[in-house]
Amino acid sequence: MSRKTQIIVLGFLGMMLFFAGVKYQESRLNSLNIDALIPAEEESREKLQPEEDAPAVKLLTVHVVGAVEKPGVYSLESGKRVDDVLKMALPTAKADLSLLNLAAPLADGKQIYVPVIGEKQDAHSTFAASSRGNASQININTAGINELDKLPGIGPALAQRIIDYRESKGLFTSINDLTKVSGIGPAVFAKLKDKICTE
Repeated sequence: MSRKTQIIVLGFLGMMLFFAGVKYQESRLNSLNIDALIPAEEESREKLQPEEDAPAVKLLTVHVVGAVEKPGVYSLESGKRVDDVLKMALPTAKADLSLLNLAAPLADGKQIYVPVIGEKQDAHSTFAASSRGNASQININTAGINELDKLPGIGPALAQRIIDYRESKGLFTSINDLTKVSGIGPAVFAKLKDKICTE
């Protein structure tokens, strides 16, 4: 093979290697661009997806008056107790909290009256100790499981149902509402209606 032919062949091979390298670089760059686009597209899709709505918090509103530093209307989450709202209203040094049932669940739209020491109990507050009717009656809005268990026809299971109903539906507005609790029919209610109250 002549020297001229060798030069031509080597030049041809060099051109082929050059073009092969260019093609390789283009292919590599395209691959990198595609890899970079995929996460960007996924991120874009995630941003476009609507966020799930957070469950709405059920609020109740009560009015606190009497011997407190910050009387007024307060909104709290459902399930809160009298003690929770009084921590916000700040009872004064003269407040007599012994006349209140601090463990009673709050009911929407109720007024809580905080008496001063030495004040006679009256009907100001749904949660006052005097709101239990006469001494022989049990307040179904504030009574615990042990008190409810003492009622005729009410055992521990029904007592717990009364408390569960009270906490999920709110306070009883009438003693007749007790029949809405599963397991308390007319016969059971007739036995205990004179022994209960709601205020």
